[in-house]
Amino acid sequence: MKMCREIWSWNRDREMKSMEVCLRTHRFIALDTEFPGCLRETSKDAKEEQRYDDMRFTVDRTKLIQLGLTLFDSKGRIGGTWEINFSDFSEFEDEKNEKSIAFLKSNGLNLERIREQGIGAEGFFLDLSWILNRKKNITWVTFHGSYDIAYLLKTLTGEALPATAERYANSVARILGSVYDLKVMAGRCLGLSSRLGLQSLAHELRVNRVGTAHHAGSDSELTARVFAKMARNCHKVEESEGFVYGLGYRIISDRVKQEAVLMHRLLSCITTV
Repeated sequence: MKMCREIWSWNRDREMKSMEVCLRTHRFIALDTEFPGCLRETSKDAKEEQRYDDMRFTVDRTKLIQLGLTLFDSKGRIGGTWEINFSDFSEFEDEKNEKSIAFLKSNGLNLERIREQGIGAEGFFLDLSWILNRKKNITWVTFHGSYDIAYLLKTLTGEALPATAERYANSVARILGSVYDLKVMAGRCLGLSSRLGLQSLAHELRVNRVGTAHHAGSDSELTARVFAKMARNCHKVEESEGFVYGLGYRIISDRVKQEAVLMHRLLSCITTV
């Protein structure tokens, strides 16, 4: 299978079927998004709810440009990468951050082509939701993924983001389940600086990129490769599950809940002995 497959209006149905087949054996999904930039600048010392409010303000008012999904298995073997191009965003009509748009263009994103030949986000996410609902035990992997996860939640549900960060974390746990953020894992598992970007982290771990940086497909594939390398080098990777960089609430999946119940039972047995 070709590693990065671009989804456009003319091959949408075929690629969605390929993705569904791949997901049968590859239950890890690394994701990355390209969007029109942040509409609010959040200060470094902002409190949790302010950071969330700023993110929610942007995500609820802007439209996705690209989504990258890389499917891989528990041994790190990649089944395929898809770069989905969405036609919804208009550079001239929709809200955006001008500097972010200029940055995307400078890295080769052809917004005019995406607008003309891309697919509608609503239909795509309806199909993706149908596919995901038929699968169980999917694990999502991101890098500095607060916005990526927020866009995914918004588009899968077709609703605005929850009003508070706590409700948001609960919604992500209910809709997506297990989530990892490499930026958190780098510090918790390897003791690396949280200031490292994805490319710098990959270089530190000697993981090579395939494709062009700041394109959703390539970034999602690099995220998958870095996660696989970190998982091989780290003990107790699962202890990083649910922690997303910049989000103060842990996303508590069913696995984490079950682990907490087992730990509670174990402690109860110890205290009664």
